Amino acid sequence: MTRHRHLRFAWTMALGLLCPAMCRPDPARITDPTRPVCELGRDYAILQWFTSKPAATRVQLRPGSAPAGTLGPNGAPTAPWANARVRVVQGTAGERMAHRLRIGGLEPGRRYSYRIYDPAADPTGGERRWGAEPPWRREYSFSTLAPVGRKTIVRIPIKVLLMPNVWNVASACATAPHAPPPALMSDREIARIKDEYAIAARFLFINSHMRVWYDFHFYVDARIQRWGDEPAEAPPAYRGLPLCRSYGGEDYLGPGGGTFTILNTKQVATANDKPVAEPLPFVGQIEQAFPRRWNDALKRWDFYGSGGGTYGIDGWPDGIPGRSQFLGGSDTAWLVTHEFHHQMESLGAFSLANREDDRIVFDHFAPRRRTKKADGAWDEWVWSTSWKHGEHWDGIAYFDRMLTSVQWLRLHFGETMTVADADSDGVPDRDPRLPFDEVRFGSDPGKARTDGAMLDLDKAMLSSWAPAPLTATWDKTSLRLIRPAPRKRDSDGDGWADGVDPHPLYPWLPFIWPATPVLDGDASDWAGIPLSGRATFEGGEITFRQAHDDAAYYACIELKGPWQRLSIGLDGEGEGYYTTESTYAFEILSNDGPNGAILRPSGPNRCPGLEWRAGRNGAGLVTIEISIPNRGQGLWYWQGGGREVGASISGWTVDRKPFSVYEPYDLFYARMLERHGRESLPPDAPAEIQPGPGVQEYRFDQGSGPWTVGSGWSIDGGAMAYSHGPEADNQLLLTGLNAPDFDILAEFEAANDFHIGAWRPATTAPSNVTDYVVFLGGFGNARSAIRADGQEVGAEETGLTSGRHRVQFTRRDGRLWVLLDGKPFLHGRDHDPAAAIDRLGFLGGWDGAQRIYRVLVRLDGPKGLGP
Repeated sequence: MTRHRHLRFAWTMALGLLCPAMCRPDPARITDPTRPVCELGRDYAILQWFTSKPAATRVQLRPGSAPAGTLGPNGAPTAPWANARVRVVQGTAGERMAHRLRIGGLEPGRRYSYRIYDPAADPTGGERRWGAEPPWRREYSFSTLAPVGRKTIVRIPIKVLLMPNVWNVASACATAPHAPPPALMSDREIARIKDEYAIAARFLFINSHMRVWYDFHFYVDARIQRWGDEPAEAPPAYRGLPLCRSYGGEDYLGPGGGTFTILNTKQVATANDKPVAEPLPFVGQIEQAFPRRWNDALKRWDFYGSGGGTYGIDGWPDGIPGRSQFLGGSDTAWLVTHEFHHQMESLGAFSLANREDDRIVFDHFAPRRRTKKADGAWDEWVWSTSWKHGEHWDGIAYFDRMLTSVQWLRLHFGETMTVADADSDGVPDRDPRLPFDEVRFGSDPGKARTDGAMLDLDKAMLSSWAPAPLTATWDKTSLRLIRPAPRKRDSDGDGWADGVDPHPLYPWLPFIWPATPVLDGDASDWAGIPLSGRATFEGGEITFRQAHDDAAYYACIELKGPWQRLSIGLDGEGEGYYTTESTYAFEILSNDGPNGAILRPSGPNRCPGLEWRAGRNGAGLVTIEISIPNRGQGLWYWQGGGREVGASISGWTVDRKPFSVYEPYDLFYARMLERHGRESLPPDAPAEIQPGPGVQEYRFDQGSGPWTVGSGWSIDGGAMAYSHGPEADNQLLLTGLNAPDFDILAEFEAANDFHIGAWRPATTAPSNVTDYVVFLGGFGNARSAIRADGQEVGAEETGLTSGRHRVQFTRRDGRLWVLLDGKPFLHGRDHDPAAAIDRLGFLGGWDGAQRIYRVLVRLDGPKGLGP
């Protein structure tokens, strides 16, 4: 052993003299200071733990890959803690409750299992199943770092049973004449399925920081098998077929469509439910049958689609691996990833501390919650499974990247091994066994930073490596995948180096532009607004733009070509697709009508307040415009610039081929920009009202009439004038109304702060921050604005000039307008257009010396105004 170490050292030194860039050593250590294994090196590990009572710091340690109790080749459970290779490592003398122990003298790239000395602990039945024997706790494991020029990884062996030729005989016999048998699945089609597993393995490997290799071993039962009963009238071609082992007594048995067995790799054709002794036990298993039923309407055989079902590793001490089961008509790559990730969550539960900060996260997405139900019970989701990420692939990629390398190297199952990584960049050099290496990435195995800036591992992980939006395997086509360029510092060519670019794979500026487009299904008023996304697909193209003003968020999508469906998610809180209840999820479907598209909410909140318009031009270009209101009926709210919105856009063509504007289910986050200069008002402003039918005129030279007059207001020289008084009683109100829409015009003078407003019945004390208020010349006669429920929805940095003016406040068709001296001045969206108001009027004060000479009022609603 000593001679081998010397030889390795001499080789490394010689290599360094020839190529200095290749001899950067692996990290001497990796740390994880708040978890049980807090540091790993090549020849040591540091553990930390807590005991409920003072105890000596002491650990049992053994080398090896298989957990205690694993069935051996003879079918009996192993007892490795009785082995002579077990050693006891002592810490500092004395007893304590908080322990920290450095274990030295270890071999590089090797797995070790350990048990902590805790004589006060009484192991549970579950802990005893996993190796606990008083005074020792149950066993856990860690793997040391590899020697210089190599990388430690964990190989998880998985046996996969494919059953490609499974027929629903009853469906073939339900027609006259009977349906012809389908062609057997070809070698090429089976290879396509295996490619789906390879895609899943690559995705999971890269997102584990290239620490865990999911090694799928395939076993094919190519016999023709039956799904369901054999009808009595079955013709010879369909008679006597063996029943598929996955058939569970129903045509579809949820969640994965069928039932579970245990694969004996030496007897593939035999259904089995007993433990199987294997020389190197498979950690996991997947059963995938490909049942087909006859579609008489289309005269073809169709594969069954399915979800998936999974059992965890709980049965390992009984010789049962983790198991997943699903059928073959859906997205195989996704089902492999999603369902085997459930197996990994179980591996994590038995390998890590199984606490909120030390787990492989459950891949069903939901934020923490605790909600009281009607029956008094609590609906709880205690451990969050939602952060700043998108759906499906994007969520799992985010979860697995949350784990540190130390956590991945604490896996208690599978095989620890080392692979070549000469430049210590974290990416294996050239290893066809693995799902990914430098050769397939296109980076240089002799340079840790192929682009001269980023470590190659970090460069590769700029992408999630998600393959496509969820699509049945048989409908997929090759996609132009969005991937980092390993030899370029700027992968997307936008002028920002990948290491600082907020979206290094997308060349579009991450901004939402200040503008007020009109929703009419015509993109002409989006001209000049930069793209937020673009993608091409077979025979077509999609573009995406975004804008905002104080009233709403806007988006414009343009499509040409043979598209069929879009799936869009918009995160208006900037916290992730699932983290809040305010994500807007909807589908856009192509149709043959004049507008070319329809929009259909798909999320649980049903997209409140969302408006849309679509149009198709003579060249077949379809434009879809949407708006989401700021407050009011909508779920989003913001003020000015800076709010972050994430967008995910997936699509499918008429022949079900997928495409995506960004990486599949990735959210492209952009921020609302601040506005400069005066906002352009919409062209459909109301006209100034005039005396006449339906308009009530009030003058104050003959008294206050129906107006309710607060203290501080009095008639002076034919005008209602405000001098002074308490703010709580500064109103001049017309009461007893009931109308959703109104126009109120006042002829007035004021030094500053002229306030005109409308209030709902529930408001007990009208003020300048309740319901609907317009102020002119506020903030030192420097600003004028419309407020809706205390928030500005339209504003100008403009005050009042001396002399008389006319101001009109209009609420109509979900819009709020202010006219000043007969000209449109302010505009905003009404957040609650259906709500009726019962008071109109004015507020005095703020040293504004307000004087009102004449008022015109027009109401639309069930109760108008008398003379």
